Amino acid sequence: MVCPPQTTCRYHGNPTPWEIDLLRTLYRQRALIRAFAVREIATRYRQSALGWGWSLVQPLANLLVYTAVFTLVFRIVPPPLGSDPDKSSFAAFLFTGMVTFNVFSGLVVGSMAQLRSNGELLRKVHFPAWAPVIGASLVQFIQVILELVVLIALFLVLLNVSWTWILAIPILIAMALFAQGIGLILSILNTRFGDVQYMVTVALGALYFLTPILYPISVIEDSASWLKSIVMANPLSWFVLPMHDVMYSLRAPEWWVIPALLVFGATVFTIGFKVFERTSEDIGELL
Repeated sequence: MVCPPQTTCRYHGNPTPWEIDLLRTLYRQRALIRAFAVREIATRYRQSALGWGWSLVQPLANLLVYTAVFTLVFRIVPPPLGSDPDKSSFAAFLFTGMVTFNVFSGLVVGSMAQLRSNGELLRKVHFPAWAPVIGASLVQFIQVILELVVLIALFLVLLNVSWTWILAIPILIAMALFAQGIGLILSILNTRFGDVQYMVTVALGALYFLTPILYPISVIEDSASWLKSIVMANPLSWFVLPMHDVMYSLRAPEWWVIPALLVFGATVFTIGFKVFERTSEDIGELL
């Protein structure tokens, strides 16, 4: 839970008035958010014959390249599948991490792009500047769903199926909340400092390799304990590791992990939303 500045509060397991006000604000603007979401759906891949299929081309291409390089060249051995300890699949292990990471990168990059792409509209019409950001982020879930369908199909082929798959939903929701909170803050910074978008691109590249997506954590556990500490301190690892557990290894994480991720994600989203609201009054003049 997050307390507003200059106030004190205690957590009793219920939402605070501040958090309730945020939900009411989002609900009141639901029509505007929906309008921006529909607009994003209509314009994305509008002149493309393949349409939304292009949203899968890059992750699948990366999957093929990384699978070939890390299995044939670096000979990374993934953990055993949850359904059969004698079998493993680097492609399934890799794609599970990629789907989770893509939720973060897609929402962060998309949030920064929306303010600049709607700059002219923001200068002419008065409406909450976060509306196009949230609307476009909802559309991002279409890509998440498409990638999840491919991932599930891959696991069905491998006969790696369990009830633990259900736990992937709250993990991805928590990741989306966390990513949106970060994206809202970075979108404001990007309107004031143009270098932010390039810094974020570099940071996402580094985070990709500092998250256990291309390798299991056991690879660096014994050989580089200092690197393991860095990887485990990376917040993205907190989401990717449980996703590997529930989708690939077919085991439920400890009881507190998913609730903690949801609280963490909701807290970051609340902070990001409030920071955005308080610093976006002159956003039209900056764009």
